[in-house]
Amino acid sequence: MRRGIATLLIVLTACAVSAQMPHRVAVLVNENSQDSKKAANIFAVLHGVPGVNLIYLDLPDSMVAGRAECTPEEFRTLIYEPAQKTIEDRGLNDQILAWIYSVDFPIRIVTSSNDRQQMSIMGLTFTRGRVPPLEQIEKGLFLSPLFAGPAKEGGPKNPPSSFDVLNARLKDRMPLPSMMLGYIGENGTDMGTVLRCIEDGVRARRQGGGNPRVLLVKTDDKARSEPREWQYADVKAELALRKGTAVIATNQPPAQTGLMGVMTGAANLNPSGFGTFAPGALGEHFTSWSAEFQKPQTKCTEWLKAGATVTAGMVTEPYNVWTKFPHARFFSHYASGCTAMESFYQSIASPVQILLLGDPLSQIRRLPVQIKAVGLNKEITSDLDAAFVAQAKFPIPVKVFYSALLDGKQIKAMEGNKLVELPFAQMGDGYHEIRLIAQELSSVTLGGFKDFPIRINKKGRSLKITGIADGAPHQVVVTAFPGGEDRPTEMALLWNGRELDRKPYTADTQLVFDERTVGEGPHRLQAVAVYEDGMEVRSEPQSFAIAFNPSPE
Repeated sequence: MRRGIATLLIVLTACAVSAQMPHRVAVLVNENSQDSKKAANIFAVLHGVPGVNLIYLDLPDSMVAGRAECTPEEFRTLIYEPAQKTIEDRGLNDQILAWIYSVDFPIRIVTSSNDRQQMSIMGLTFTRGRVPPLEQIEKGLFLSPLFAGPAKEGGPKNPPSSFDVLNARLKDRMPLPSMMLGYIGENGTDMGTVLRCIEDGVRARRQGGGNPRVLLVKTDDKARSEPREWQYADVKAELALRKGTAVIATNQPPAQTGLMGVMTGAANLNPSGFGTFAPGALGEHFTSWSAEFQKPQTKCTEWLKAGATVTAGMVTEPYNVWTKFPHARFFSHYASGCTAMESFYQSIASPVQILLLGDPLSQIRRLPVQIKAVGLNKEITSDLDAAFVAQAKFPIPVKVFYSALLDGKQIKAMEGNKLVELPFAQMGDGYHEIRLIAQELSSVTLGGFKDFPIRINKKGRSLKITGIADGAPHQVVVTAFPGGEDRPTEMALLWNGRELDRKPYTADTQLVFDERTVGEGPHRLQAVAVYEDGMEVRSEPQSFAIAFNPSPE
């Protein structure tokens, strides 16, 4: 069943605001899970992730059932290598800086029979599939180059930074950060919680966090509380400089409203007893097995059920090694404008056993920007029209970096130069989309983006989708009409970088796809006409949504 997209989702604003730009992430989807497709579809549209950044992987059910674990070899052959190959084949190598896993992925990597030496999927992604020495894993001695410190009270620390800045600094030493939209496996949450976290992440990014208020709670459980208590006073002072408030409490205080976060240490607790959470909030407690769902102790997912947007937990027995857990300085990075994902990785010194859940692009500080394309014509007919100037207006004077995408792929890296030149000679007739990105020249690179539709007209060719209708059970039938004197030789359907159908062109060609292939949620579909001279002409995208009722067979 299909229905209008506006009835299903919050409508995106014309110019989205973000520190970690959505074109910088790849969203990995389990091809064999309808829940995985639904969460990814909704996340990508709400945050403005280009469809070409979605990557589909064929995973066996055994990897997500029960303990949801796999071996390092299974991770490399079924997840890491296929995803990297897709990124390379699509020309996204220089664009992707981080991965986001949808639901229904393994969470644990069995690297040893010793439970204390196992890794999380975040950890093995971070190391790009290489298992560090097992002793380093166990003792928290594998050190992240993204950790911003301090490693001890009064020790040195780096300012909050975006992944763009960290990547420019580290170059070939840049690891691969990742995060997961949710865990719905054995003893996890339901899909409603996953989708609510995504929606709250979007709300946080649009609204900003105001003056964030967080609780840093000391408890009588010394083994779980004392390892991080030394961090609290410094973070309280840092937050005050950023117009935030950190309350250092002893044991659980009375319930409060609108919390941006809670950090504590306890084996068992009731997250809802802390009060209510603002969109974007972190809830996290320092303990063993908080992301090993067959063991005792309160699970990190209880924070999400209670209303938090992001959380972190251990997939194994970490003991009380603080380097494996988020440093309280997470909140300093977050209040500076980093996304939740950027804040986690700058606050975890040894991120190889941790599971990070919720909306990775949640952001609580925003810097609104107005973006224009000066000299960009809606129809471009020659090389002379294929260059224009980007222009951005921030509410405060800042130096600006500009970058640009064409049909989801980067054509201009971040630089101060405002000129954008389209690769006109390589572009086919028809619809194209330019995304202009403007970011302040700072360590956090706050800013935003705006999409501009254009049409290329070299040979008078065009294409228009004329109908989307139900066919046989689960089948969707698409018709499209080519404009111009020339007739194409083939017609195809394009969705999220994937071809759904291709047929020789005739006057009554119908393109067909199975709605279960794309899954529930919002979609943008393009028809493509292929001509004898090799030119591919794309139609304007058609937006629609799919909802299954009842669930597909």
